[in-house]
Amino acid sequence: MICFGSWGLLSSVLPEISREILLGMIFPWSMFLLSVLITQIMHLKFSFNITKYLGIAMIAKMILYGIIIVAIFSFMSFNPIPFIISFTGYYLMLHLTEAYIVRSFINNKQL
Repeated sequence: MICFGSWGLLSSVLPEISREILLGMIFPWSMFLLSVLITQIMHLKFSFNITKYLGIAMIAKMILYGIIIVAIFSFMSFNPIPFIISFTGYYLMLHLTEAYIVRSFINNKQL
């Protein structure tokens, strides 16, 4: 919810780049939700194999992010600088949050 709140705040201040900010937010956010959900399922069912899964998941996410970024820059016309800044900010924030959540899964403290 913080992602959508920050997007709404930034969109009200900078309405001309609202679309770029949304695109920069939506892909890391959806990947974050999917990753946390799958990580929780993997941890509950196969907790002995969580490290191997995390390595494979990181490689898969990097490939998907690459495909998404190439597709966006190939098929859409927009201002790339706000998109890159937004994507980078949300990517870093959500991956730090994911690391905290995964650590809490491993410590058996479900959020």
